[in-house]
Amino acid sequence: MGLLDRFSRTFDQYGYDLDGYGKNGYDKKGYDKNGYDKDGYNKIGYDKDGYNKKGFNKKGYDKKGYDKKGYKDGYDEDGFDFKGYNKDGFNKKGYDKKGYKDGYDNRGFSINGIHIDTKIAFDKNGFNKKGYDKDGFNKNGYDKKGYDENGFNKNGFNKDGYDLDGYDKKGYDKDGYDKDGYDENGYDSNGYDENGYDSKGYDGLGYDHLGYDKEGYNQEGYNKFNKKKNEVHSD
Repeated sequence: MGLLDRFSRTFDQYGYDLDGYGKNGYDKKGYDKNGYDKDGYNKIGYDKDGYNKKGFNKKGYDKKGYDKKGYKDGYDEDGFDFKGYNKDGFNKKGYDKKGYKDGYDNRGFSINGIHIDTKIAFDKNGFNKKGYDKDGFNKNGYDKKGYDENGFNKNGFNKDGYDLDGYDKKGYDKDGYDKDGYDENGYDSNGYDENGYDSKGYDGLGYDHLGYDKEGYNQEGYNKFNKKKNEVHSD
């Protein structure tokens, strides 16, 4: 081999030199001699400066020192922490952590409950700092316990658990009957179901659905064997 051949690059049939790199300087896996691909990232996904494709280093910070959530030393680029307050304790609207700006909250009430405009405990709409009017109802018409002026809550039930028609959440009145007059077991106040039978299966005349009484006789006095009551007793 001559001196020229020794210093010249030779490539195999697949286009790679003796060191395994192609004419473009990358090996079969797409990495150069320094271990970086065409986009400038190594095998574990970081560039020469130590940042991945999303712009973060192994510790999770970008080039400006911000983490993946956008915070640097606990504050975002605008200077606010994850709760929305800056180093002085104010949010983007200028309110402190207690909800006050220049001594008043976002509704115009001071810490003592006096409104900035009306100079009294109620605002122009007639509601105090806690949101209730002079009668104790909020803007939706409910008191502190959640009942309106008629004594019903937002679900339509009074303090005893009954609606305007006198039925509870299960649909029964104070006596335990539904709108059709039946209790939870399906019987009316006389003890009969919708078909007219009591809990033992007898109607108001004392007969079951086959027409027999408790002794096994029908209205004509015959049992299922077609024998009359007096005939059975005489046997």
